[in-house]
Amino acid sequence: MDDEIVLDRQQIEELQLIRAFLGIADPSKRKRILQLAERLAADAEAGAAPSPRPTQQVADALGKVPGRIE
Repeated sequence: MDDEIVLDRQQIEELQLIRAFLGIADPSKRKRILQLAERLAADAEAGAAPSPRPTQQVADALGKVPGRIE
């Protein structure tokens, strides 16, 4: 039963990520987000802690306006 809860939570997070990504209209910002996600995944595989720099890049890319980002 716990496995089902974890799976559901993971699926929700996946959908949230997809929706947020699709809401980014600017191709260069989408590319930056994709690069960041790939770096974070590589860090996770290597067991390294993510650096603070990519976090700032996400904040810069997303801005403070909710909804579609242009």
